[in-house]
Amino acid sequence: MQRGGKRVALPAPIFPRFSAVEYERRYALVRAEMRKRGLDAVVAAGDSAFRNSNHANVYWLTNWLDPYAAYAVIPLDGEPFLVISNELYIHSARRAAVVDDVFGTLTPGRAIGERLCDLGLVRGRIGLAGVRNVGRASMASEHHRDLLATMPQASFEDGLEVMQSARLIKSAEEIAWFEKGAEFTDRAIDAIAHNLRPGMPEYELSAHIQASFLPDGGSLMFHFLGATPMNDPEFIFPWQYPSARVIERGDVLMTEISAGYWGYCGQIQRPFAVGTKPTPEYQRLYDLAAECYDRVFAVLKPGATDSDIRAAAAFVETSGCRTRDVLVHGWGITIEPPRADLPGAMIKRELAPFTVEPGMLLVVQPHLVSEDGKRGVQVGNLVACDGHGARSLQRTPMRFFETAEPC
Repeated sequence: MQRGGKRVALPAPIFPRFSAVEYERRYALVRAEMRKRGLDAVVAAGDSAFRNSNHANVYWLTNWLDPYAAYAVIPLDGEPFLVISNELYIHSARRAAVVDDVFGTLTPGRAIGERLCDLGLVRGRIGLAGVRNVGRASMASEHHRDLLATMPQASFEDGLEVMQSARLIKSAEEIAWFEKGAEFTDRAIDAIAHNLRPGMPEYELSAHIQASFLPDGGSLMFHFLGATPMNDPEFIFPWQYPSARVIERGDVLMTEISAGYWGYCGQIQRPFAVGTKPTPEYQRLYDLAAECYDRVFAVLKPGATDSDIRAAAAFVETSGCRTRDVLVHGWGITIEPPRADLPGAMIKRELAPFTVEPGMLLVVQPHLVSEDGKRGVQVGNLVACDGHGARSLQRTPMRFFETAEPC
């Protein structure tokens, strides 16, 4: 790092980071996308919503996950810089980030504009990149207002696709981190299988889940858990937070869990029958969901399209069931495109045509709901696509788990 004309040795990293070559690859990809669109700079916005996953672009560019709002700025010519909005965390941001230029301010929009003007971009074309996960998120309105006021002669454009395109295909280094996250996520399911019993509150499972990976540097992105009687179910998708409800014999526990390594997470969905076998209705739903997973997994080869995915899963609707959560979605540091779902899906997502390419990460997660809408079962894994087909990064067997009464 250069400071005052002198090269200063950086301290040894205390937070995980990729190689310098990996970050050079990322900046090259972003700048190639910028050139296609004639942009002079990209301002990537991030916030802490949805377990910090709205920071996907900022984190991908800088290695920093901010508890508040932060911005990574990539000029076409010049060094990237990171702006955080709470100076209380500047010491952590500087120690974790892979960019040299990191500063904090309560007025990041104005600071970004002033810095871009200093770079000669008073009349530049600036791309503003938010994120597209379940919904869309971008720059805070106050920061956006200040940026535009500071650069009245510049033009501003939607730069979301710059980052979306750059992040779509994962490198070998990224896949290796996702494999670590998938392992931690598998441990969570194993912890449930070993500790789930009638008489415990749902939230007790949270302690067992997190204890399975926290000692080895893992972290929790989310764990959706919910138990309901199979004979009289209350819901078809688990709670987003573990509840105080006491788990009972005859319940089905539905799960959706993502644990990770420094923000690179796996994702898995498995059902558990508590103290008994699954009822015939739930077993039928599980069998259809598992078959749907297998059929979709089999078509995920280079060149396959979203139409191929729908064709593989079409039998679900002829059986009388519908999907609720999206059938297939992209995965990175957050939920992201591409997505594929069936025509009769209960929730209409933002879908667009796509073709499977090596290096894509997808979550294949059939969430089937019974004809009467009262019962639901979801199974799923994080899947990596390569030159031959798909491989699951999750190693947990695809099964409807059964837990017995304690001895």
